Amino acid sequence: MVNTTRTGNKKIIVADVTVMLYQQGDYFVAYCPALDLSSYAKTEPDAKASFKEALDIFLEYCEENGTLEQNLLACGWNLRNGYKQPEEVSVPLELLKAHKLHYFDQKISIPLI
Repeated sequence: MVNTTRTGNKKIIVADVTVMLYQQGDYFVAYCPALDLSSYAKTEPDAKASFKEALDIFLEYCEENGTLEQNLLACGWNLRNGYKQPEEVSVPLELLKAHKLHYFDQKISIPLI
């Protein structure tokens, strides 16, 4: 689901992206194919928190450096008339076979270009 809102004089797109959470050895990995972004930690809750932190850093860095559009396009996003997530993403087969694989939605706020 994608919604548009305003913060001050900025238009913001608010969307949910799917994050895959799985165990790899002694760690839990949180991976978002729509943003090609991942993070990891020793526990599931810590992996989720680590992913949120990585997401915030990623979006802040992209906005400060003017690379948000370039990165979203590289991940398959459609930027016409707002933002639309990629309809298809590539996920390695070994990830789909991972132990304890499950998903969660992560809300993201993206400044409208």
